[in-house]
Amino acid sequence: MIEVIGLKGISQIEAKDDIGKLIVTAFHDNDVVIKPYDILCVASKVVSVAEERQVLLSSVQPSAEAMKIHQQVPRKDARLIQLMLNEIDDASAQLTISEKFIGARLPNGLFLTSAGVDKLDSQSAILLPRDPDRSAKRIAETITRLTSVPVSVVITDSDGRPDKKGATQVAIGVYGLTPMRSAETLCDMVAAAAGLEMGQRDAGIPVAIVSGLKYQFDTNAKITDALN
Repeated sequence: MIEVIGLKGISQIEAKDDIGKLIVTAFHDNDVVIKPYDILCVASKVVSVAEERQVLLSSVQPSAEAMKIHQQVPRKDARLIQLMLNEIDDASAQLTISEKFIGARLPNGLFLTSAGVDKLDSQSAILLPRDPDRSAKRIAETITRLTSVPVSVVITDSDGRPDKKGATQVAIGVYGLTPMRSAETLCDMVAAAAGLEMGQRDAGIPVAIVSGLKYQFDTNAKITDALN
């Protein structure tokens, strides 16, 4: 049986916090016994906060290109659009724009709504972790060091689609979990399952455990294994 367990009590993350240590503390606070090869799904936003990926919007000056896109999608702050352009500053990057959707192909190959840029509050925005696979590895290794239990970690992000309303959770970084299983994008299936417990940011549950799933444990796995 596959079980999804949301961990409460770790929503208040600050810069330079050790996410792995906070998760281990949450195991005790939630009376959870972690099992070998359980999968920890961690919201990218709390990882980004810990890794100091916050940006003051007052420090962002929109370019002419950002202002032009803002005219197409006026609901989107021009400063956020500029941050998106900064994130995809690569010859191979692509930006997809419609009346209700902005999506970007990042230099690492991932295609995400708003290039993963999100508004934290009226004064600041948050960018994705620089290397989500590395973030996942660091969290997993800390948990294993403190508990002596091998685990996988999936860094998740809320993502929308141009053809559907709302959002779901997708994987943007992995450690331990092989992203593909036959023709299934297993990492995204796990991320979406965890999203049932994690919800959106206001739910205050940035970490969930997916327990009981049979999969190939591979410490060399990386998110690009799932990309075309």
